[in-house]
Amino acid sequence: MSRKLVYEHVDVFTEKPFGGNQLAVFHSPGSLNRNQMQLIAREMNFSETTFVFPSRAQGVDAKVRIFTPGEEVPFAGHPVIGTAYVIYRRTKGKKPDSIVLELGSGPVLVEVDKVTSSWIRFVMNQPLPVFGSALQNRQEAARAVGIKPFDVVGGGVVSNGLDFIIVEARDSAVVTGAALNMEEAASVCARHKVIGIYLFSRVEGKKIAVHARFFAPAVAVMEDPATGSAAGALGGYLARILKFPQKVELKIEQGTEIARKSQLIVEVGCDRGLVQSVRVCGSVVPVGEGIIRI
Repeated sequence: MSRKLVYEHVDVFTEKPFGGNQLAVFHSPGSLNRNQMQLIAREMNFSETTFVFPSRAQGVDAKVRIFTPGEEVPFAGHPVIGTAYVIYRRTKGKKPDSIVLELGSGPVLVEVDKVTSSWIRFVMNQPLPVFGSALQNRQEAARAVGIKPFDVVGGGVVSNGLDFIIVEARDSAVVTGAALNMEEAASVCARHKVIGIYLFSRVEGKKIAVHARFFAPAVAVMEDPATGSAAGALGGYLARILKFPQKVELKIEQGTEIARKSQLIVEVGCDRGLVQSVRVCGSVVPVGEGIIRI
């Protein structure tokens, strides 16, 4: 006998439906096992799908498991923010000011920021980034994303619950013209033991404007429309290499090349390059709901 599971479909890091990054949230999955959750995530075929369970940990609102179409991951940005939104919306009575989620990487605090009476954004407090080696082989990185070696100006490995290789491009046109080379990208990710490649360019000012794209073919995500975890890692990376004296804000545009424009805000608390806090902010839009049978 088949069983029906209800899910909510939301778009994250956008203020309009059909933009941002899609997420399916199964808020009452019952006793699903890991294999069943993986099969469902593969069937949904979004970059991530989440499953919400009760948590036994003190001070935690829910335990959340996150799956790409290819594997389970311990942490990811837009699933955290999108899942917090669904929990917030489903809370009866007084709405919470914050939500704590238990992930594979540990607890994550999501604050509810009521900007206006009609606009709410969610603020994810990320783990502090850990910095690995600087980018040594620019030719290799360039081949992985289909750009010229002289268009790569720097980068390195950064971890904040997930491991990324960050690649800085010369300008926004280079980012737009990039094209994933699956074989090379998989090789680079395996060699550096990272989940994906975050390609970006920047324009500095009072706020840093960033144009970014994220490729993670190793976990069956060819290109991600919005990557909150990598955005936070990038904020820490820039604060460190540019040695910002205090708080800095990044405004990141991602997903334009795949017709899912996303806007992410990253706030980094820092002291002359020492990263003290990383917060990733974004809006969530409900798109639909559905039933899947298993």
